[in-house]
Amino acid sequence: MKKIMFYGLAAMIALGAGCKKREDGTTEMMSAEEVQETAVKVAEKTEEVTKKASAAVSSFTVKTEDVMSDLNVSVKEIKEKVAAFDKNEVLAYAEQYKHVILEKKDQIGALTEKVKGLSMTEVIGEKGKALKDQLSQYTGQLNGLKDRYGIYLDKLKGLGVDLSAYGL
Repeated sequence: MKKIMFYGLAAMIALGAGCKKREDGTTEMMSAEEVQETAVKVAEKTEEVTKKASAAVSSFTVKTEDVMSDLNVSVKEIKEKVAAFDKNEVLAYAEQYKHVILEKKDQIGALTEKVKGLSMTEVIGEKGKALKDQLSQYTGQLNGLKDRYGIYLDKLKGLGVDLSAYGL
């Protein structure tokens, strides 16, 4: 969201700085003072838009606990919940899901390395069993998170959002 706003403002500045259009369609160079005034106005507008965007984003803050609690809810219920969300809510949830999934992948990777580092007797012992159980639990959580994340991505796709930033 911030990138889109940034690119839009950058395009406005690049296209508008230094030139102004006459009524007959021709352009003329602006004086340094006019360019400075325009730059100040753009900076003020940018600050205003950024504050509004920050307020909107903070009103839809999604916590890790919210995402993890979705694992206790059926996929059907998640679909119903997401259907009622507006674009900002879906974006907030999708972003948090992405972070949680990446964290879960890191946890699984760390546990896998621990299991690989165990000796044969440790693998078949209590320590190995505990690590394998935890690995199985994390893998199950990851699969559930991915399923639910897909629901949010489908909603975003339906809203016309570019999903390239939401790949895992």
